[in-house]
Formats: sequence, structure tokens, C-alpha cells
Amino acid sequence: MELSIRVIDENGNEQTISGVKRENWENMTDSCPECGGREFNHFSTSGGHYGTNDSAVVLRSDFWDAERPLFTRCRDCREILYKHPAFDLLVNSDEDVEIPLDF
Repeated sequence: MELSIRVIDENGNEQTISGVKRENWENMTDSCPECGGREFNHFSTSGGHYGTNDSAVVLRSDFWDAERPLFTRCRDCREILYKHPAFDLLVNSDEDVEIPLDF
């Protein structure tokens, strides 16, 4: 499934961002449906409930955490297996920029 969203900023600039969710791939425990690869480049967000204890900032583990996938690509064949639409906002869409994923 591919999803496209039109985004307009406060200056009236418009761009289209898109997401990809493959029906034949669920998560990183699955092989790549294109080549059978089992290694992936993966970006995710994380967050949670933070508070203080005396003067130290602590992550409250008794509350929710917010880890969400943003992008997953097979390292062998470079097939995009999952892409959240927000991933497109990480680069300037007016330029041909590639995020280095071969780490």
C-alpha cells in the first residue's frame, strides 16, 4: 500500500509526502519479500514520559514509551519495505538529497 499526503506550510509552499507499507512484509523478523535478505537499515523515533527525581531527569518506565518505525530498507536489494510519510520531511524535497542509510 502506498499513501500520499499533500502538505502545505505556513508560507503556502506545497509538497507531497508518501508512505509505503508492504502487504507481504510485516516487520524485521520477516525476510525481504524481494530477495530473501535478513538484514535491514532501519530508522525509528522514540520518546516517552520524562520527569525529575531531585535534580536528575528520568525516563518514567511505568508509563508509555513512543517508539515508532519511520523507514526500513533491505540491505541486500535496497527495496523499501516500510516508510512512514513523515520520513520525507527529514530532507528538503526541493533538492535531490539521499539520506545515508549504509551504516
